[in-house]
Amino acid sequence: MKYLKYILPVLAIFGLAACDMNPEIYSEPEADDYAKDASGVNSMLMGAYGAMHDVLYYEWAMTELRSDNTRMRSANSSSSETKLVEQLDQGTILTANSWVDDYWTASYHAIACTNNVLANLDVVTDEKLYNQYEGEARFLRALNYFNLVRLWGPVFKVTRKLTAAESRVMQRSPSEEIYELIEEDLTAIVDGELLPLDYASTDLGRATLTAAKALLAKVYITRYDVGSEQYAEARILLAEAIAEAGAPQSGADLVPYDEAFSIKNEMNAEIVFAVRYLSGNKGLGSPFGGLFGPNNNGGNVIIGSPKQFNFPTDDLLAVFKRHPEDKRIEVSYAEKYYNSTTGTWVTQADKARYVSKFLSPVLTEYDGENDWPVIRVGDLLLLYAEVSAEIAGTPTDEAVKYLNMTRERAGIPVYQLSDFGSMTEFRTALREERRMELAFENQRWFDLVRWGIATTTVNTHLMETESSFYTQYGYVQPIDDWQTMLPIPLSVTNINPDVAQNIGY
Repeated sequence: MKYLKYILPVLAIFGLAACDMNPEIYSEPEADDYAKDASGVNSMLMGAYGAMHDVLYYEWAMTELRSDNTRMRSANSSSSETKLVEQLDQGTILTANSWVDDYWTASYHAIACTNNVLANLDVVTDEKLYNQYEGEARFLRALNYFNLVRLWGPVFKVTRKLTAAESRVMQRSPSEEIYELIEEDLTAIVDGELLPLDYASTDLGRATLTAAKALLAKVYITRYDVGSEQYAEARILLAEAIAEAGAPQSGADLVPYDEAFSIKNEMNAEIVFAVRYLSGNKGLGSPFGGLFGPNNNGGNVIIGSPKQFNFPTDDLLAVFKRHPEDKRIEVSYAEKYYNSTTGTWVTQADKARYVSKFLSPVLTEYDGENDWPVIRVGDLLLLYAEVSAEIAGTPTDEAVKYLNMTRERAGIPVYQLSDFGSMTEFRTALREERRMELAFENQRWFDLVRWGIATTTVNTHLMETESSFYTQYGYVQPIDDWQTMLPIPLSVTNINPDVAQNIGY
């Protein structure tokens, strides 16, 4: 895993860096890690933002790859790296899987960076800056913990730098405690209005109050049932976030889908929060071209040796192709590329199909320009549609209106309220729309778990819709519910054998 080793003085339009990685990711920082003034705290914050690069390097494999959206490109590879990906793809993950270990480590490294910021806030004398820096650190900590608790359940609750001795004996905290910390961080931001609604152009990419509201709404929807106070509050938060993001009333009010992901239009109105990247051989480029681009393309898609991991499934493409005019198809994936040497199109699926959403014209393997959208308006519109219908207990005009906005933008037929004779029919349509709208953005797995259909969906994917691929292995089996949780990495239990392992591992 590649850890960035520099600190930028400010978060400019691309400003990202990572705080230095300590040998013990939970341990006490060195004396020179302490900030002496607001500028020093800001540098620490830049490190916390930059640490998200290492988190995202693996997050797609923990989420999208484990869903029915993507799979491995080819079967029975002898590559050791491919074997790691196969485990995640097939639900046969070992505790020694180094990618799982790296994601866990990267997440706690990012959390340690935020804790370091919070521990040094006293040197910030400007109240407005103090609140902002606190809000940014809390937001990033909540985001990382939200992903950890959804992927592992109980995890380590670390809110300060620990001594090496403490880190070697700590135990996992119940999921409820982790959620309480997440909610505490986010409600502090929202209730105290610690963050601004927007920033100057030189600071685009910092967390906003809108992003905090959106994330808190997601937490409430994930943790609480329909009918609870928190679930109802999620609807209010989503309404506020959507209003602050431009208050769209139809698809015509949204940023066109292709422009939403264009490197010529970064941090546009569609983006609520994104992890930022910068090409130009500065060590800040996006790696996803290298991870997702077609293998052995001869430099016709991307220069280097891309892995073609995260291979779009036949099933997902079939959903898209029900409406060939869908504008999201051209942005999200490709099924061919032009070989400039031979003057021909390469169209064989195993050679040409790839996720194109995060490939930019900057063609160096691990030096893409594309930002990664973590929260965007299309996501919030569909969540609002979902929550509105669930609270009402029936499809409503309002729910259908918000469901239709992303379809209008995509240029495909919209729904009428009369199309839905039951909540089951509405849920099916809503879930399919989220699948297409947010394809390859690390949302699908979390949606499946939140809806309580992860196991059944993945098993249909493994044993039916993609069975022609998985039967090549000969040993792929349906997964059980316990396999929806990741194993505590072997490196963790080796240090502290008393740490409880997730069931089944």
